[in-house]
Amino acid sequence: MAVVYVADEDRELCSRFSVYLSLNGLSSEMFLSLSELLRTVQKTPPDVIVMELDYQDGDGMASLKRMHSSVSSSIIVASRRSSESDRIMSFEFGCDDYLIKPYSMKELTLRIIAILKRRNAAGYSFRNAVYRIRQSELVVDWDSHLLNLDGRPVTLTASEWKIITYLVTNAGYLISRQQILSQCFPESMESSDRIIDTHIKNIRSKLGPGGTDWIETIRGYGYRFLGSIVKT
Repeated sequence: MAVVYVADEDRELCSRFSVYLSLNGLSSEMFLSLSELLRTVQKTPPDVIVMELDYQDGDGMASLKRMHSSVSSSIIVASRRSSESDRIMSFEFGCDDYLIKPYSMKELTLRIIAILKRRNAAGYSFRNAVYRIRQSELVVDWDSHLLNLDGRPVTLTASEWKIITYLVTNAGYLISRQQILSQCFPESMESSDRIIDTHIKNIRSKLGPGGTDWIETIRGYGYRFLGSIVKT
């Protein structure tokens, strides 16, 4: 059973949402403080974290960035903060989705389920493929949801994984931002091209100095994956 951590200082909200998740076949644990969430995540990471950004005992935004870099859990921000700057920064720091309070528990649950499906998706025509640019090799393993660059594992969020696998399965083709939005996040209410640009920036950063060699920007339109497949 998938495990979801729910972190919010609103005890009633956490309790109601935990019950709702259990009715939908998801195991959950609630955290009323940021410090408690961070301690538990480091010991036992869940599949998905749903978190507020505002806490009395810490900075939720900074903690989001820290968790993104240290654990493989998918992170959904469910916050009272509604500004575009907060949403953009949250995506830059690694969240996979963002909802503004008050939100529908049904919608949030469906978004969690969609992320879990993406984490466990196996609907591609090949499971393990190797792409090359000059002397560099990128291995994409769909079964294990792993990316390996020149022998080094690359840790991605669920959203980043969805985007990179969509790009590599369309290697050499020009892909618009709108195509990425519609194909990778069909259930999402988010429609900002800037969100896609942020995810691409994060993926390139994780691919190291050669990140821009793998993913080309077509100004004003979208992106193209430049690696050539050498083995499936």
